[in-house]
Amino acid sequence: MYEKKVQRMLLDMMSALNLVIVLFLSMTISITAERIAKSGQARAFFDQIDVVPNSPRTVPLTSVALFLLLLGIMALVRRKKLPIMRQRILVSAALLLLISLMIALRMSYTGVVLLVAAELLLVFESRQTQTIFIGIMTVLFLCSDYDLVSLPLPMISFQEYLFYYNTNTANLLLSTKNVLVSINMLLFITIIVQMSLQRSAEHEKVIRLNQELYEANQRIMEYAIESERNASMHERNRLAREIHDSIGHTLTAISAGLDACLTLLDHSPRQVRQQLTVLADVSRSGLQDIRRSVHALEAEPSEMSISDAILKMIRDMQAAAGIRVSVSSVLDKVPLQIDEADTVYRIVQESMTNAVKHGHATEIAIKIKLEGRWLVVIVHDNGSGCADFEQGFGLRHMEERVALLGGRLRVKSFRGFTVAARLNIRWRDENDQGIDSGRSGADPAEPANRTECM
Repeated sequence: MYEKKVQRMLLDMMSALNLVIVLFLSMTISITAERIAKSGQARAFFDQIDVVPNSPRTVPLTSVALFLLLLGIMALVRRKKLPIMRQRILVSAALLLLISLMIALRMSYTGVVLLVAAELLLVFESRQTQTIFIGIMTVLFLCSDYDLVSLPLPMISFQEYLFYYNTNTANLLLSTKNVLVSINMLLFITIIVQMSLQRSAEHEKVIRLNQELYEANQRIMEYAIESERNASMHERNRLAREIHDSIGHTLTAISAGLDACLTLLDHSPRQVRQQLTVLADVSRSGLQDIRRSVHALEAEPSEMSISDAILKMIRDMQAAAGIRVSVSSVLDKVPLQIDEADTVYRIVQESMTNAVKHGHATEIAIKIKLEGRWLVVIVHDNGSGCADFEQGFGLRHMEERVALLGGRLRVKSFRGFTVAARLNIRWRDENDQGIDSGRSGADPAEPANRTECM
């Protein structure tokens, strides 16, 4: 954009300079002819020339009018979105005006050809079109020689009018013309150099953009490969979590139930039979969970709500392991997305499994509540807790599930074991603040226990 402005400014300077040159030459011819007529030296002047001058007094008016009309035509050619046919007609008219102007100036000045050439080169950016106009202007410039044109069109040159003046005056006028012509040539060369530099800069920019595009494509390909690898790894980890949670929970319940059967075997065979019936139901339910996990389905049945699914899991665990579980939940009042519901289900499932398997708990308290726009899940048991805690597979993947929802997980051991998770759930209605939304509350991921195991 800056280069275009510079080129336009140089063309405006060149147009003003050409107007000055046209005025200078035409006025010199007209004034000289007037002086020759008034001084009585017409006879001597006619003896030095081959033809009689044709109305020299009208030269300034004709030349300036033709030049201004030429500038007007070139301004129309520069207009954007001009139909091609109309553009060609205007260019042809400009060339005719150019030839007429040079004839009006007695072929004493051909620098205006350079002005038209620069204008057309700036207007037409196509290389093919520019080449055509350069060829036309070159031919026109070469054929505008006075000695060549004066053969079919008899005329008096600018230099012949200078014979009227003394040597000093003639040299001054001729030097003035040469200086103006040289400046015009210098401006033309500057414009051509500017256009060449712009074309070179655009070419380098295209090369640089192509290189950047190639590098961007390479990065995109690498990103696509990495994304595919990460997606595959994420899917494997997800299936591993699903299978671990399903199998671990089911086997823990069955193991606790079988221990109870062994204890009751000698005392109450009827209770053993009832316990085995419950364990058979738990094993079948666990098998269905495993199949759903393998097929990448959600843990709870699609027709069952998250609240009902958790209650069913609790009843199965109570029946199989003989433990007491208390529940306080707001899940019936909270619209959870599938991934959010699945995370809540897995937190409760893994916490209960660990409480029975590792803590040998007999009582579990589950509390699911809202604090502001956060869903808080707290599972506390009365088990043995942990003296030397080491994070296992289940807790690690539970933490990953919570992190995917923008939450965090904390575990503590004091008079049992506590798992607290804070989930940043996505509310469907942004104006719905949920239950107890006005409460600030403490950080739910920081249970009021003393000894932290993680």
